[in-house]
Amino acid sequence: MRSENNLRTEQVHIDEVSGKATSTIQWFAEEKNKKGNATHPITHNNKLGVHICGRDGFAAIAKDIAEAKESIELVCWGFDPGMELVRKGSIWPRGDTYGDLLIAAGRRGVRVRLLVWYSVSGGAIQKHMPGHTHGKNPWHIQRSDLEIQQISAQRSMERIREHARNNRHKKEWNISGDKLAAMAREEYCCSWYRSAFAGRLQGISIRTRDGNSSSIGNALELETRKPDASERALFALGGTHHQKPILIDFAHDNGKKAVGYVMGLNSLTDYWDTVEHFVENPLREQGAAKTKQEHAEGVDGYFDFETLKPYRDYACRIEGGRALIPVHENFEGAWERAGGTASAKPYVCATPPSALLRKAGPGDSTVQVVRTQPEENDFTIKEIYFNATRVAAAGTGYLYMENQYFQYQDWAEHLLAIRKKVIAGWNRSSAKIGKSKEDLPVMHVFVVIPAPEKAQMVPRTYDTLATLGQQEGMAGQVKMIDRANEDAKIQQAASKQFFGDAADRRASVPNLVTEVVVSAANKIDKPSNLILEKKYGLQICVAVLNACEFNQARRQWRYREIYIHSKLLLVDDGFFTLGSANLNQRSMAVDSEINLATNDPRLTTELRKRVWSQLATEKNNGGNATPKEISETFKEWVKLMKKNRERQKAPPDNPADKQMEGFIVSLDDSRSSTIRFG
Repeated sequence: MRSENNLRTEQVHIDEVSGKATSTIQWFAEEKNKKGNATHPITHNNKLGVHICGRDGFAAIAKDIAEAKESIELVCWGFDPGMELVRKGSIWPRGDTYGDLLIAAGRRGVRVRLLVWYSVSGGAIQKHMPGHTHGKNPWHIQRSDLEIQQISAQRSMERIREHARNNRHKKEWNISGDKLAAMAREEYCCSWYRSAFAGRLQGISIRTRDGNSSSIGNALELETRKPDASERALFALGGTHHQKPILIDFAHDNGKKAVGYVMGLNSLTDYWDTVEHFVENPLREQGAAKTKQEHAEGVDGYFDFETLKPYRDYACRIEGGRALIPVHENFEGAWERAGGTASAKPYVCATPPSALLRKAGPGDSTVQVVRTQPEENDFTIKEIYFNATRVAAAGTGYLYMENQYFQYQDWAEHLLAIRKKVIAGWNRSSAKIGKSKEDLPVMHVFVVIPAPEKAQMVPRTYDTLATLGQQEGMAGQVKMIDRANEDAKIQQAASKQFFGDAADRRASVPNLVTEVVVSAANKIDKPSNLILEKKYGLQICVAVLNACEFNQARRQWRYREIYIHSKLLLVDDGFFTLGSANLNQRSMAVDSEINLATNDPRLTTELRKRVWSQLATEKNNGGNATPKEISETFKEWVKLMKKNRERQKAPPDNPADKQMEGFIVSLDDSRSSTIRFG
């Protein structure tokens, strides 16, 4: 599965005086766009809009669903009928629920099809289908035809309030409004799913699908780094369908009103947040066990946060255009497969709606929809990531990576390999064009990630960061590896004393518990910042995001992780890709994923400015992205990351010393693990 095999060749002429040449850039998986066999067409007539975070993304989705006339096609990793896409008030339901929006669409004649990943074991762990994977024994279930015809979130609240009033003399029903709302929500979700699976919700069909262990096994054989036995078993048996596209009115009125979304947002209430990322937000869900004793960094003690962590993610809306055709084909093929009727070949839309075939006009964007789909041997997301990185690495601009997981060592090695060639070429030819080695072209890499979700994800995150010389942020893993290597040296010395040099091999590695993880870490070069710049022409910074507030009740500053669920890659104001794919082996080879890629410079520039302004303040948004501005922005990011970390640890005497600017903070993870899974 080598992306290098998919590059086109091009003959260019180099000016002997200036040493410059002009060529075209290959951003896309062009071999998938060949005439007569365009499995992943590169389309030019698409109108795009990018929504940041759940409030704006879900609000746009709610509006489009409410206006749907003929069809709604939903693909989900998880689906929560009780989540409110637009929220007001404090007690559920705080607005129209997702389930009610689909019910209303079905009742007005819209064909609604919902496809959700599900397995018994996966559902029990992830709890991603409230009312189906959990919450299946509510206080009441709506079973009669009349009840099912009346299913709605508001009706569930009215029913439980009426029951509580009639039974208020009983202790078990003398409960608060919040608890009643939670019970009503559980009943609503359970009733919704039972009715949907039974085909009793007008116009709504639902299917589930699980990963294909055979296809996943074949995909892993193509990977450069093979997972160990335990990882492989977890991948094969626990593969998921991680896609989350939405398509509305694809064929209605020949596609004139067709609209779709390619995104990372899950259709679950936990993923709703605003771009302000408040430490606490009553419109996010109540935290319950998830926030018990969550550490408030920089403050002695622990706090029981009332709401879930801030969340960050993206959704791209596609209005009209040919890019909606592969989104539709992705759905139809998966829907057929889930129903047991899929053909051997991928589904192809034989007669696309005519309005989607219009000529490109002003403001339209070029788009390629790419996927990871092991069942169809489709790994174009990896191609896009590697191609875009190759283009970025050949220049002197920037690469911005904002991703939930940073655990794909192959990608980091790919970046270094390309940069090494670029710098070697520069050193060979710089004198010919009157440049010195001090004029070395530098590429700036901005990486924004969360702390690894689980301790078992620490080793692969460490390995990927260490490949780029950025392992210091994984302080706990660094200490563990150093300690294991020191113990191995002591053991080796003791063995030599008693058994001689023959014992060297036996004692030169740590004990079996840590051997795999430490041995892998020891093989990584871990370039210093100086080597990164001189040998590779790279400057790299790694940030996490924290929210900050002064809590009046406690008279203390509180800092809280902003969980990055994003899957965004931005390059040189010329290209971006976003969607469901993380930077890990799961997303590149195991789970089904779908991303959108575009080389629209206007949109990319606008998105970069929006994102960097939000994370690092407007003054650090990169300006016009000239080499000088990017270089200065990089320096300011590094300063701000360190300053914000210092502010968290500063004494509380002077409030001015505690207030963060923006959200970026240097990575500082004290955990370690000898179990590797990512």
